[in-house]
Amino acid sequence: MSEQGASTQRRSGWQRFTQKPTPLTGLILVVPVFLLYHLGILMIDLRNGVDLVSTLMVQLLELSLAGYLALTLTLGLGLLATGLWMREKGRADALDFAPVLIESTVLAILMLLTVGFAIERLFAAQAGPPPMGFLEKLVMAAGAGFHEELIFRVLLFGGCFALLSRLPLWPKWAAIMAAAVTMALLFSAIHYIGPMSDTFQLTSFFFRFLAGLYLTAVYYLRGFAVAVYTHTIYDLIVFFLVA
Repeated sequence: MSEQGASTQRRSGWQRFTQKPTPLTGLILVVPVFLLYHLGILMIDLRNGVDLVSTLMVQLLELSLAGYLALTLTLGLGLLATGLWMREKGRADALDFAPVLIESTVLAILMLLTVGFAIERLFAAQAGPPPMGFLEKLVMAAGAGFHEELIFRVLLFGGCFALLSRLPLWPKWAAIMAAAVTMALLFSAIHYIGPMSDTFQLTSFFFRFLAGLYLTAVYYLRGFAVAVYTHTIYDLIVFFLVA
């Protein structure tokens, strides 16, 4: 066994919670969310507003259902195969999945009790989700968790932070804060743009802004997988228990 593989085996349960998954490991861990959304939208009439990936894939769907299914399953199976290869090399551990789910559930509940509570106290009501059926709630929670974290946290926050951190005399903390606030504003605003947008309300805008800041902190400190599952589990709690 390689030294790296041995170190993976020696990790304690506490280390699984404290060590942030690598970017590739995080991407592999969110395959179930990816497949739930991209296969689920075949059975509902809703789409996530910032879903750039399936917007292109749905164009393929209009041409060929078999082609869409083949591409979706190929992407999912390709990531799973990468995970198996990493496991064989000692660079990934299947047991990392459970700590990510547990941590994400705790963070989702904390998000509900902090961000949601703050909005309720400020505005006396929190904007709830539109009426949806059981399957629609599952699929849309997965779509929001995967695609909104991919676009706003990985690509936009990550890119903005990388650019700002290169400015002369711009400290790292200032770059993080500026990127986080900018992306939280964009994250909130995008929900009111486009054919499936919501009607603008100050309550929901401010809630989504705070949620954007919270999820950015989760992504920066704990990585992509934890951010995706925190977002998804939060939406599921709101859809099924709060709304």
